[in-house]
Amino acid sequence: MHRSSPSSWHRRSFLRVASAATAGLALTACGGEGAATGGTASEAPATDSADLPAPDAQGTLFVQQASVEYLTGQDRYLAFGVLTTEMSPLGEDRPVQVYLRRIATSPEETAEVVAGPLETTFSPAVDTGQPVYFVRTDLSDEGLFEIVALAGEDFGTAAIQVVDPQDSRVKDPTDQSPVIPGTEAISAPTATVADDRGVFDICTQDPECGMHEMSLDEALQTGRPVALMFATPQFCQTAVCGPSVQTLETIRTEGDWGDTIFIHSEIYAEEPSGTEVAATPVVDAVAAWGLPTEPWFFTIGADGVVVDRLDGPMPREILQAMLEDLTA
Repeated sequence: MHRSSPSSWHRRSFLRVASAATAGLALTACGGEGAATGGTASEAPATDSADLPAPDAQGTLFVQQASVEYLTGQDRYLAFGVLTTEMSPLGEDRPVQVYLRRIATSPEETAEVVAGPLETTFSPAVDTGQPVYFVRTDLSDEGLFEIVALAGEDFGTAAIQVVDPQDSRVKDPTDQSPVIPGTEAISAPTATVADDRGVFDICTQDPECGMHEMSLDEALQTGRPVALMFATPQFCQTAVCGPSVQTLETIRTEGDWGDTIFIHSEIYAEEPSGTEVAATPVVDAVAAWGLPTEPWFFTIGADGVVVDRLDGPMPREILQAMLEDLTA
């Protein structure tokens, strides 16, 4: 089962890096060659939550998170970058410890620590991207929180929005239902090597990836699992989209994923130019899925139901874990 895309779609501005939630990693445009290698877990000594820097303390590190939102639930991934004040990556040799702390938005709320210390995993840079850290933890409550990252005596914070899945910003434009795990995937055509659907380029990855053999609408009719990536390597304005495609391509070719169908969809129907990149018309599938940013990755079960989703930074370890869950 799957939802069908509307028969027509409106040309609209694609809101990449549309809020503070997505601005964090908007540092460099990126292509994509090379592949991430395995990450390592941080072993920073534990810090008592009572000894954390005050919420209004001036940080000495720049913590970057680039996800639109985080959904409440168990075992959620949080990926982020950490830069020095000179705007260079912190590096694998600096163990990072993480806490999650509520941001008080009313007199009734306090800046309580809701998780931590959390063990971080370091995922190396891919090509022109940058290394990221990630943690996995339960997100029980909605609201504004901050990632508090500690590296020795240095620290930095980044605000994140945690929402109930039903309140997700990613909505089917036809009925405003959220596109979340447990809902039917939206059927929409995507460009393939046999039918480019009039888009200027079916894949801006160099070399072109091998994930354009079948259109999404056709794939959803096969009764096979689907791994779906929305990203534009050449025209991405963050340090994550190009590497996301190349990383998924490497995982696809190196692993055994049974009869899973891998699909990559570009974002723009026309070639972006000048400073009006965000106003360039998007492809049918991006409009049908109601995506407010990019990149996005979805795993879809053989029954056509979304299993999981991820946006922003896409470490190899997380993508691989999502695929393992899909094919288990």
